[in-house]
Amino acid sequence: MVALPGAGDVRRNAVVTLAPGVLLSGTTLNDVDGQVYELDQDGAALCAVFAEPADVETVVEGLSRLRETPPASLAGPIWEFVEDLSSRGLLSVSESFSSERAARLAELPGRTFTALTAGALPASEVRRSLRRYPGTITGLARAGLEAHQATAWIGVALVVAAAGLAFALSPTDSTRGVGVRTACLLLSGYFTLLLANMFIHESAHLVAARLGKCTVYGVYCRPSGMGISYTTASEPRRLAVTAAGPLAALALDLAVMAAIVLGPGIIWSAAGIDQLRLSAFAGVAALAAFQAVCLTPLARDGRNIATSLRAIVRKETARA
Repeated sequence: MVALPGAGDVRRNAVVTLAPGVLLSGTTLNDVDGQVYELDQDGAALCAVFAEPADVETVVEGLSRLRETPPASLAGPIWEFVEDLSSRGLLSVSESFSSERAARLAELPGRTFTALTAGALPASEVRRSLRRYPGTITGLARAGLEAHQATAWIGVALVVAAAGLAFALSPTDSTRGVGVRTACLLLSGYFTLLLANMFIHESAHLVAARLGKCTVYGVYCRPSGMGISYTTASEPRRLAVTAAGPLAALALDLAVMAAIVLGPGIIWSAAGIDQLRLSAFAGVAALAAFQAVCLTPLARDGRNIATSLRAIVRKETARA
């Protein structure tokens, strides 16, 4: 199974389970693309435990009591085994993204001081976690909700703040009601569209991979990021899967922009705020521009598209 960035990073408060599609059969692990991993008896016993979500520290403590062995003598080999499984893409690692962000924030002053004195920003010592779910729309939705919780809460905070400002600064009761309502609708609508962009983008990748008969391993997520893990030997299929994400989200944004321009003007004039339609159009245009950038080498999707195009051109040139 393909290894993903950060796949071996397992923090000590993590809950782990076998990744979607990974099955234990006797003393072997089998993944979705047919690879077989031989285990010893201890490894097979641990994988049997990890067939269901398990806290690794709890597993260490339980085994130490069962074998009447000090936990310290078991912890090292067990964690080494867990991290090896994770590095091979065989585990899904679940931990608190909030705790991870808090730990990164806590080390920021020290890293900043080191950067100022040494002239280089040191790497973070907080390892990034990675969760895996089945390669289905349901798995994708769960991954999206977990990966983008911070974005959703930022949206809620901004809606509350904007409504509070509109309430406090409006000179009359009538304008106060309009201002609060408009702030809530505009900002909540914008953040809903932002989250929809992320979901449509990744859903299009997944649907294109399924339609292209690619080997889909599953969906993965980390704080503020998600994606699908797949392989294919066909560069045209890889190109189609990669381009499908930004193109689908771009189509959504263009449709919303068209609705803003062509929709009844009374909807916007009723809000009583100058240039509200223009502001909404500009906000959606910014999302569309981001998706367009994803098609260029400035973004990972764009770089993958360029790589696939070069491979296709080289192949066609060789045939000629």
